[in-house]
Parts: sequence; structure tokens; C-alpha cells
Amino acid sequence: MSKPAALSKLGGLVSPKGVATPAIDASQRGSQPVKDEKIKTSKDEIVNLSFKVPNEFRKRFKLAAINAGITQNELVMQALQAWEKR
Repeated sequence: MSKPAALSKLGGLVSPKGVATPAIDASQRGSQPVKDEKIKTSKDEIVNLSFKVPNEFRKRFKLAAINAGITQNELVMQALQAWEKR
């Protein structure tokens, strides 16, 4: 049985079953992404915190974190610490 014309034009682009090798920079299924260790300030487990804010506040918050050169998580933690000291 011959390959359809469209597939025969792909030539080396189509890998035979079981012969494919991943690209060097491809992430593999099951691999764990590198976690940002600097947001862990204690031995507590890091969990999600979710709440809604006005869109304009969200933009200001993101820009504040960018301008300070810190993550949004760090900004939240610093803001709470400053508020608690007050």
C-alpha cells in the first residue's frame, strides 16, 4: 500500500512508529517545572489564594510588582507585613 500524496511530500518529517525522539528543548510529560523558591518564606506549604478585584486595581498591582522587580506573591506578602506593622 502506498502513502497518500500529501504524506509522501512530508518525507523525513513523519517519524515511523516508535522511532521519534523529542526535541532537545522539549519538556517531557511528567517532568516537574522548576518552582520559584524565593516565594517560600517559611516551611509552610504554599497554597492558592483567590479573590476578585476591580480590573484597574489588578493592572496597578501587576505594574507595582513589575516596577519593584518582585513577584506578585512577594508584593502581597510584603503588603500584609507592612499593614500588620502599622
